Amino acid sequence: MALRVILTTGGTGGHIFPALAVAEALKKRLPETEILFVGGLYGPEAELAARAGLEFHGLAVRGMLGRGVKALSAAGAMVRGIVQARKLIGRRRPDVVMGFGGYAAFATVFAAFTRGLPTGIHEQNAIPGAANRLLGRVARRICLSLPDLGHAFPSAKCIMTGNPIRADIAALGKPGVREALLKQKAGRERPRLLIMGGSQGARALNSLGIIMLARLRDAGVDILHQTGPKDLDRVRAAYRSHGYAAEDVEDIVRPFIHDMAAAYEWADLALCRAGATSLAELAATGTPSVLVPFPYAAHDHQTGNARAMQNAGGALLVPESEIEERNMAELMLSLLADRERLRLMSDGAVTLARPQAAEAVAEEILALARLRNA
Repeated sequence: MALRVILTTGGTGGHIFPALAVAEALKKRLPETEILFVGGLYGPEAELAARAGLEFHGLAVRGMLGRGVKALSAAGAMVRGIVQARKLIGRRRPDVVMGFGGYAAFATVFAAFTRGLPTGIHEQNAIPGAANRLLGRVARRICLSLPDLGHAFPSAKCIMTGNPIRADIAALGKPGVREALLKQKAGRERPRLLIMGGSQGARALNSLGIIMLARLRDAGVDILHQTGPKDLDRVRAAYRSHGYAAEDVEDIVRPFIHDMAAAYEWADLALCRAGATSLAELAATGTPSVLVPFPYAAHDHQTGNARAMQNAGGALLVPESEIEERNMAELMLSLLADRERLRLMSDGAVTLARPQAAEAVAEEILALARLRNA
């Protein structure tokens, strides 16, 4: 009988992409594995799961923290989501349920626990979110990307796996591949800057890109800019107002970049947030970066992520509160002009890489399934 697995998460790419990477690793290990992706109805997970060829089921759940009076309706939706997930699990009879953070994962993993199924979670950040913090009490296995410095989880359940990334991205960091790519980049006439604010975009980084645009354009810098869907029109209009042809803007400024492996292969330098998944991809590909952490992330975990990359030599950390004071365009140009420094930053970034993380989490899922079938 084929292994039956539910992978569950949602909300942002930082939760979703590790789950997709693990699905890819499971299918490679056991092609007959039946995988159901359970997520929320309000994020990008349905589209991303479909692109990955995975069956998807959506739950009408939302976050409760920081929503004021709306938290009451969100709590009611969570209860209904748990009931719905219990029914789904009863129909699908999975061998194991693995959560990757987010409120859809809370409903599904908790429902699986109440049915006595083996469950696990994966935590991307050093400081876990509310959903995973609660699930850590009931999950049998907790896979960590970073050390649990705050002791949020029972140590006996924890295993350090790293943060899973997709195979095509991990392949760019393989011995010989990265060196050849660095040599190719060093021979380019025009420097290339990748600007991205995560799967949903970041208005502050989009605005920074617009502020720098005239200087970068005049210096001959090629740009690839991921805006997120909400800010796309504003940013494209700004590029057009700076003299970029309309047809070029369609390619340069995108709401979302689906082929991130190609983007990392293209870029000499990235300007981005410091989410755990982005940093795992930057490390695996050896992409130098300037990191502007999201200042309102829970427990300011993005600053901690960025500091770790800066300490490794792979990035420069610039707090969002300082971007108006600093000449960011000149900072970008000075880095892009210094090929030796970019190489050293690439070398620093890869010291944090864990390219086998997806396989490690997949192995833990298989171990949980063996408990089910023992």
